[in-house]
Amino acid sequence: MEVNKNKTPKPNPRLNSNFLSALVFWWVNPFMSVGAKKDLEVNDLYDVMPGDNSEELGRKLQREWDNQIAKCKRDANKQKKTKPSLTKALVRTFGLKFLLVGLLAFLEECVFKIGQPLCLGQLVHYFGSENKTISTTQAYLYATGVMLGSGLYTFTHHPYFFSCQHTGMQIRVAACSLVYKKCLLLSQKALGQTTIGQMVNIMSNDVNRYDFSVIFLHYLWVGPLQTLISMVILLHVIGPSCLVGLAVLILFVPLQSWMGKVFSKLRLETAKRTNERIRTMNEIISAMRVIKMYTWEKPFAKLIAKCRRKEINVIRRTNYFRALNMSLFFTSSKLIIFLTFLVFIFTGNHLTAQKVFVTVSLFNNIRLIMTLFFPGAITMAAEARVSTKRIENFLLLDEVEKNAEAKVRPAISECLIELNQLTVKWPAAGDKEDNTLTDISFNVRPGQVFAVVGQVGSGKSSLLNVLLGELSPSTGTCRVAGKVAYASQESWIFSGTVRQNILCGLEYDLKRYKKVIKACALDKDFSLFPNGDQTAVGERGVSLSGGQKARVNLARSLYVDADIYLMDDPLSAVDTHVGRHLFDKAINGYLRDKIRVLVTHQLQYLKDVDQIVIIKAGRVEAMGSYKEISNSGFDIAKTIEEEEPELEEDNLTRSFSECEITVRFQGVGLFRTQYGSVWDLSHQEEKPTFAEETRSSGSVSAKVYWEYFRSGGSCLSLLTITITCVFTQVLFSGSDYWLTLWTNAEEQRAANRNISENSTYVSVTENGFFNVSSVTEEIAIFSGAWWKDPDTYTGIYVFTILIICVFIFSLIRTIHYFMMCMISSINLHNRMFQSVIRTPLLFFDQNPVGRVLNRFAKDIGCVDEMLPSAFFDVITIALTAVGILFLVGLVNPWLLLPILFLSIIFVNLRQFYLKTARDVKRLEATTRSPVFTHLSSSLVGLTTLRAHQCEGIFQNIFDECQDVHSSAWYMFLSTTRWFGIWLDWICVIYVGCVTYACLALRDSMTGSEAGLAISSAMALTGMFQWGVRQSAEVENQMTSVERVIDYSRLPSEAPLDSAPGKKPPDTWPLSGAIQFDGMSLRYIEADQPVLKNITCLIRANEKIGIVGRTGAGKSSLIAALFRLAEPDGRIIIDGVDSKSIGLHDLRSKIAIIPQDPVLFSGSLRKNLDPFGLYSDDALWNALEGAKLKETVKDLSAGLEANMTEGGANFSVGQRQLICLARAILRQNRILVLDEATANVDQKTDSLIQLTIRERFRDCTVLTIAHRLNTIMDSDRIMLLDAGYLKEFGEPAVLLENPKSMFYSLVEQTGPIVATQLTELAKQAAEQRRGGVKNKTDLTMETNGNTIRHQLCPKASQEQGLDESDFETEKLKIENCDVHLLSKSS
Repeated sequence: MEVNKNKTPKPNPRLNSNFLSALVFWWVNPFMSVGAKKDLEVNDLYDVMPGDNSEELGRKLQREWDNQIAKCKRDANKQKKTKPSLTKALVRTFGLKFLLVGLLAFLEECVFKIGQPLCLGQLVHYFGSENKTISTTQAYLYATGVMLGSGLYTFTHHPYFFSCQHTGMQIRVAACSLVYKKCLLLSQKALGQTTIGQMVNIMSNDVNRYDFSVIFLHYLWVGPLQTLISMVILLHVIGPSCLVGLAVLILFVPLQSWMGKVFSKLRLETAKRTNERIRTMNEIISAMRVIKMYTWEKPFAKLIAKCRRKEINVIRRTNYFRALNMSLFFTSSKLIIFLTFLVFIFTGNHLTAQKVFVTVSLFNNIRLIMTLFFPGAITMAAEARVSTKRIENFLLLDEVEKNAEAKVRPAISECLIELNQLTVKWPAAGDKEDNTLTDISFNVRPGQVFAVVGQVGSGKSSLLNVLLGELSPSTGTCRVAGKVAYASQESWIFSGTVRQNILCGLEYDLKRYKKVIKACALDKDFSLFPNGDQTAVGERGVSLSGGQKARVNLARSLYVDADIYLMDDPLSAVDTHVGRHLFDKAINGYLRDKIRVLVTHQLQYLKDVDQIVIIKAGRVEAMGSYKEISNSGFDIAKTIEEEEPELEEDNLTRSFSECEITVRFQGVGLFRTQYGSVWDLSHQEEKPTFAEETRSSGSVSAKVYWEYFRSGGSCLSLLTITITCVFTQVLFSGSDYWLTLWTNAEEQRAANRNISENSTYVSVTENGFFNVSSVTEEIAIFSGAWWKDPDTYTGIYVFTILIICVFIFSLIRTIHYFMMCMISSINLHNRMFQSVIRTPLLFFDQNPVGRVLNRFAKDIGCVDEMLPSAFFDVITIALTAVGILFLVGLVNPWLLLPILFLSIIFVNLRQFYLKTARDVKRLEATTRSPVFTHLSSSLVGLTTLRAHQCEGIFQNIFDECQDVHSSAWYMFLSTTRWFGIWLDWICVIYVGCVTYACLALRDSMTGSEAGLAISSAMALTGMFQWGVRQSAEVENQMTSVERVIDYSRLPSEAPLDSAPGKKPPDTWPLSGAIQFDGMSLRYIEADQPVLKNITCLIRANEKIGIVGRTGAGKSSLIAALFRLAEPDGRIIIDGVDSKSIGLHDLRSKIAIIPQDPVLFSGSLRKNLDPFGLYSDDALWNALEGAKLKETVKDLSAGLEANMTEGGANFSVGQRQLICLARAILRQNRILVLDEATANVDQKTDSLIQLTIRERFRDCTVLTIAHRLNTIMDSDRIMLLDAGYLKEFGEPAVLLENPKSMFYSLVEQTGPIVATQLTELAKQAAEQRRGGVKNKTDLTMETNGNTIRHQLCPKASQEQGLDESDFETEKLKIENCDVHLLSKSS
């Protein structure tokens, strides 16, 4: 929860750098040096820049957004219809700074990029034989101009792109802060309209458009201005012929703009499909435990495959358009120059080196801007607009209503709750649905305990939501005066330490903290935890038991210094003794002077409350004190008497007595996680740690590249793409060569002399855009036949054919490449999903949802969209460089020497840069995960956050998470620019050397040779710079592939299907007998076992109650039965060893009603029968068995009724009943109930127990006890303690022995209840004896203890058996067991 709380302040050196240091990124050098020496960690990052602070940026944007909303309200009063505009808010917040950055783009494109070709043109003219006007001094000035053009370009280009990306980052951070703030304000209606997946998608994909869309926006005005200036110059150089090229160029602009709109639509469609996939993925990851136990892996894999298929269909269409777009761009330079020179020649003009060079270079500048940057700006602006619209729609969702008046906290005597004729309806309900609450009136004063009771779904939690302000009354009034604290029904535990969960951002007050801990009976638990209250708990509290989570959840509300405490069934998840402690010490002790509203199903406490309201179907059925209601003759009195035995529920704990339990637990040295990881207590001195996200170091290995491309196709496919790429480049360079021959022939015919002309231009741009210009080569060294001196028509025909071939092969190459990348992405995603869904549950307990979701959201998004484009740039630039080098080498091989030297410098610099760049990129990825995890956790505990008014605290934590990520992102941008600017400056020096060398060698060099040498130096070095940087970017992007592959190799569970010959028959298990034979269980290999040497036999159709203290191993027994973790020893079901068969063959034969009910968004039918296996009659029958038939019938949509994410529009009890209906549908021979009735009222509990006895009469039922009365009629009781099976026998027989642990457990419930429970056990025993004789001989009394002798000798000795007694009695029991086994089989 705390982010870098103890980190030493580390100011960014950029703050103290001077102008020159900032301009050339000199301040980055120390950081690069650190990265070169060691792997970088989060602590190596600098503090976030003051202007990038998430809190500050969010506040600025929030202010402008609020102004927009206020303006719309004012317009509404004037009868004008307007909507708040997020775009306007963004412009007002960041517009001025962004506008000033545009001056750099103007200087770069309209001054330096136009001035440099003019200088070079004059320099080439100086070398020509016609030169009579340019002196040597002027030539040197022009040479200096060429060098300065490159130098000044670096002073504007890199600061421009850095400033744009920095502004994009600020916009993203501000938007995220705004979205998170909105998440904390969403009303219940709004929460029904959106999902966690959608909000994660907004933060992972939509806001990321701002990082890139701002880069090209200035080209919307710089482009047309540069075109105008260039046209004026070209009219002067070659006359009206340039207008033909301009016309073709202008035709490309609307084509590219249309493409931009197409890409925008496809982007929106992709976002929707991605959103659906991530939402489904979020549900799957959150519900993995249930999915595994229900054997739903394969059907959910099909569901994800369907979502992914829809997403890929859009990406495929995008790739086709992208291939067409790139191919048109690739050939457009040839077409424009070809048509321009064609008209120029046909109008009677002749070509010179100067005219060709200036024309080609200026046209390439214009083409680059107008066909790439200009439409790119339109496309990206459109995409950003789509994302902005999605964010805007989200920001306009309903918010919880706030009281406008600033409340002064009243004195405790003036606090009250007052409801008057209150009627409420859930916003998600349709108009036809009944009211949730109708005509509710009551008031509560300080010092009173107000109990709310009622059946499942009666509206108890809704009533608390009204008091919390989460639901607004339809009619009537609700007045709550005083500060409110709230303990939710479903315990909310976020990833952090236990103490952080209790404090929830409040200041640590030791005195108050100790009182709260004692009142919530957490002191003993803390003594067992490895690091006390500093023990780390995973997301959703995976390392705590249900009871511990409930008490931490209650402690959080108690720690708040409030006047009114609203507690939603806090006593259900704990055993009776602890429940009584909580009621006496916390509710009636620590809070005795406060207003307390207690929703409960534990009717035994009602005698001790001041007022009771009984709600039925949303209406008050009775209200008053316990005495008043009893005297009125209302059924509650009778109900309480009948139901009172359940107050013994988990009293089991207490029978294990404080001192004894503590000693034993410390001896064992661990506490359990719910089906999850185990903490080793032997390392008390260790600090609490979380499972860190894996982050590989060093360069991305060649194996990752090979696996990426190999995933996209066969070796033949890779060979085909290689040949196609090479052949396309041959055609491209060939067209350049042909243009050279043809131009020279025209020049010879026109001027009757040989003019060798050469012009090579390669313009390389940012973010994956490249441009290779026409190349005219010196041909004096060539001689040949017809092609040496082609006539005009031959030149036209051949060049036309070459252009068409370049376009066709370029299209084939691009489509083939992008299809291969898409197939690779599909396969990588599928492998990762299969690996994740098949990995053991321990993985999900150790990794928060946000971390796993990040791989499926951000990393897969990168592999889908960003990596293919970057990689394509590298391949194309490499091939173009080879093509140009080949042609230049034919002209003058010595020109390759400095290029070779330059390449060596580049490679070394690249190695130095990559060591840091890789780590910074990986840090950026890993610091992004906490942002999503914090968002997810906050949404789960939203009601609690708002009740405790912790929104500001959690907003600050979110801002801290963002600041850490911003720090990593800022350094990523800075190191990228550092690399680019130093490469460019090495290139500037090289251009200067070549230019001045040409001037010095004027006598031995023609104008064409000089032009070729200088332009090659400029073009090749620029291309190398971009190619090297892009290759580094590809390696950064490949970390996403590496992370995906990393998750594709997770350890897997045992096979889902049985090996041939091992598969059990379809009718297995016929009887449902379960035998544990020396079974032990540990979650982590190195840890102590949580279950130790369990040996016992559960006969067919037996009903077994499992009891034990929190952490005794009850849920671990289920984990072993389902093989959620692989047990040692054997578990034999109907003669089949569970480890010898496939997981699906095992798990599909065991039904479970889990402790935490899990539902999925969608219809009720989908939740009962996700994959359409059962008829409507079967579904209604199951609902009837689960006592939900009438409730569902009352819904207007019936089985098709919609459920919000997590089933939030159903009460927890109703969700539990839906899980019961699932179990009824499956009709398995073995049923497991994991405290399944903890969240339902007594009446519903009784009905469920009746249903279980009726529907599962012929089944083996294992019940983890929550209420003792639910297991007193069990055939036998298993009592676990610290992982050992201590007692196993009939309840009645165990109760006959005063020394048994079960006896002491029952006795602690009080004499009246203990008598009732004992009577219940005896009645059940009598009924069984009517059907089975001598059943009691399965438990033996020896030395005054009752024990099942198939226990391990150690457990038996602990109960007072000496070895001789044990062996004698063991022989008797074994004989009996053999007889029973043969009988049952």
